Amino acid sequence: MRRRDSRVWHLLGALPLTLLFSTPGAAQTNDDLPRLESAECPTEALRELGATCHTFHAPENWEAPYGNTISLPVAVLEPEGGEPDEDTPPVFFFPGGPGYSSLGEREYMEQLLEDIGERTLVTMDHRGFIHAEPALECPEYAVVSPYHNIIHTPAITASLDPMERMEKITGGVSDCYRKLVEEGIDVSQYNAHAVSRDVDEIRQLLGYDRIDAFGSSTGSGTVVSFIQYYPDSIRAAILGWAWYNHLRNRSPVDELYTAKHSFTDALALCVAEDEACRELLPNWFQAIDRARRTLDGRPFVAQVQEADGSEKALYFDGAAFLDTLYLTLADDYAELPSLVAGIEVGDYSRLPGFFRIDDYDPEPEAPNYALGYFLAHVCNDMGSNRPSVADSTAAVAREPAVLGFEPPWLCAWWGEDGDVPAEHNDPPVSETPVLALHGEMDPCCTPRWSEHLGRTMPNLQYVVFQGLGHNPVNECRSTMVQDFLDDPHASIDDSCRDEVDRQPWVIESPAARQNGGT
Repeated sequence: MRRRDSRVWHLLGALPLTLLFSTPGAAQTNDDLPRLESAECPTEALRELGATCHTFHAPENWEAPYGNTISLPVAVLEPEGGEPDEDTPPVFFFPGGPGYSSLGEREYMEQLLEDIGERTLVTMDHRGFIHAEPALECPEYAVVSPYHNIIHTPAITASLDPMERMEKITGGVSDCYRKLVEEGIDVSQYNAHAVSRDVDEIRQLLGYDRIDAFGSSTGSGTVVSFIQYYPDSIRAAILGWAWYNHLRNRSPVDELYTAKHSFTDALALCVAEDEACRELLPNWFQAIDRARRTLDGRPFVAQVQEADGSEKALYFDGAAFLDTLYLTLADDYAELPSLVAGIEVGDYSRLPGFFRIDDYDPEPEAPNYALGYFLAHVCNDMGSNRPSVADSTAAVAREPAVLGFEPPWLCAWWGEDGDVPAEHNDPPVSETPVLALHGEMDPCCTPRWSEHLGRTMPNLQYVVFQGLGHNPVNECRSTMVQDFLDDPHASIDDSCRDEVDRQPWVIESPAARQNGGT
């Protein structure tokens, strides 16, 4: 699958040194773009793993080749046994987040290498990531982000008024957009359509005829875009715990209701497996909503310490309960029966642990994210489907829990539509063989994504790993990925999918807990 007369060596041999070492970013003649240069690896993790590193240079806007430029790091990791056979395509990794850089995470990359076996791994920071130039950085957004500040974001805890909570974060989105525009960045170009073009150019410059792709979370959505735009460049794809563009851009209320189904499904497993659970929650179908209603009537309030030593109150109502459970289900599902039973009768003794009060950080950071890219990618991929301020305000008024969910609703305060084709959010139609992987306790990226995608991609198979959440890691995952890559058209043997046992259910009545027993 590798052409020995790779374009990269031809280009490097023809370029003067002044071009080889020019600084990317500002507009140049750009006659030599795109190009790939040998470079020092940007992280210690890549150097320790023996990667061969490059820098990719390209136009920021592929339709305006003489404007600004971008550059991004590309790393090639060969298997321990040496470069694989020419008929074995490399696996290109599409990082998620969106915007999470894994290049400094050695353990993360080692897991990818274990997954793909004796194959070449090509990984990179996409345009706008922290190791790219320009990096779309908005560090102030970390303080208010409902995604990166996680449980204690102002979107969830600032007050009991949803509109007031909304205003705490929408200004940060507008400020981020204005900052990037003032820096001369064409923000509309940071989207899965442009990233797909970048990746295909890198494929050609490295001399590969076709690739296999492995996406992580939102990176799986970018893989689907790559399949959509460059079907002849890809042989097979693994969609890991996927968040697909054309589904995530729907109404945020849809996402909330999908997650709520996951919470109730976890309780359903408990009552099916344990009679004591059924006795504790005889009406388990209503348990999540009853817990929410109780917290709406009497919110849980916690006092935390700020960086200057002052105290601050965090408010957790029913919406905060749903938002937190969305983020923590994989860790908390075993205690969920006892948690909701306690809340319903006013026993809040489990809530300090559930809301991670001891983990409160008054100055949160997101070190592996360029947060401007996070917003740009999510909002730009919507294209003309971006909500208006009226749309999002009404959505929050109808369902306050939308505030703490993934950020498409925030794109109403983003300054422009992304530069993507009109068909960007159409369901992709493809015969490409695909293996989709899901965690049973991942409310973000449930199998309903794959069931929907399978309507127009008939060669998609999906697997759900018992007891695991987002980014499920087990031996079964690596076995199945390698088997799939060996023969993408064969039916996958998923008999190992339940190799991780579910955690023992915690069945504890509120009265027994108060009395010190079970």
